[in-house]
Amino acid sequence: AIIARELPSVPRQPDDPLLAEGWPVLPWPQGPGFLKEGKVLPATLLEDAPRIEAAFRRYIRRDIDHKRVALKEKALAQLSDGFVPDAPSSTPIDASPSKEEEHEFVIIVCHMNVIRYLVARALQIPPETWLRMRGNNCGLTEIIIKPNGQVSLGTFGDVGHLAIEQVTFH
Repeated sequence: AIIARELPSVPRQPDDPLLAEGWPVLPWPQGPGFLKEGKVLPATLLEDAPRIEAAFRRYIRRDIDHKRVALKEKALAQLSDGFVPDAPSSTPIDASPSKEEEHEFVIIVCHMNVIRYLVARALQIPPETWLRMRGNNCGLTEIIIKPNGQVSLGTFGDVGHLAIEQVTFH
């Protein structure tokens, strides 16, 4: 309600259950201890992890599939006298999207566990590192995805908009 009041011209979508709090993956190196101590149950991971990964796939997207580009580049690097190319592609493998698109800003309001996982996945670092990132309640995180598919972290858990007495962790 606070965000909707401050940004009245921004359409609000219904709450997405994919963004609910949960355990996205067993964190490393703490994970085995958490299981042993009963802080997290395997059933919780089996339920939460696919849901939070689905949230990542829904909200974090690149215009260019860099894995596919890398595979094509690797194939081109392995050229030999017997190489016969496929039909020419209409788009060079390193081309950015051809049409000029407006900037798109998506505001996602969710718990820090989900945010940490989205950040790790977007930056292509092991998702098991999600618990190594600390963020305060009401922190702002900015993931920047450029049209060429490059991803960077603009801010993480920024609480500069809050008075010091409003900053909380749990």
